[in-house]
Amino acid sequence: MNTVLLDPLLLPDQVVLTDADRRSATAKLDSAVRRGALTPPAASDRLPLLANARNRGDLRQVFAGVADATPPRGLTVALRAVTGVWLVTCVVQFVIWVTLAVFGHFDWPWWLWSDLGLGMVVGILWWTHESYHRKTDVQVGV
Repeated sequence: MNTVLLDPLLLPDQVVLTDADRRSATAKLDSAVRRGALTPPAASDRLPLLANARNRGDLRQVFAGVADATPPRGLTVALRAVTGVWLVTCVVQFVIWVTLAVFGHFDWPWWLWSDLGLGMVVGILWWTHESYHRKTDVQVGV
């Protein structure tokens, strides 16, 4: 099974960092210094951690204590859980539909409605999760 397509959904913290991710993380460190969330020495201490980071989960250590820099754990867990439920639902409903068709009860693909609905929820969660990795600044709490 090709997990390259499913890794960002099922294992979002294990996605390998790209050059764009590294540039975004560097910009977030600069933003954290400008907004007073980190001191310049603290930010420079985190640069080696960023250089050694291999996946998006490693960024949690780089941005420890900096709010709004990485996706909240709850969002990551929700993305993984809803994706798992969506995949299981897709497979089970498709198997039931094919089984019914084999026994002469071929009907329109009724399972698409729930699969598309859950797929939209997965898409929204993924988009929200991904937005944390694409932004280049951090918000400092009031």
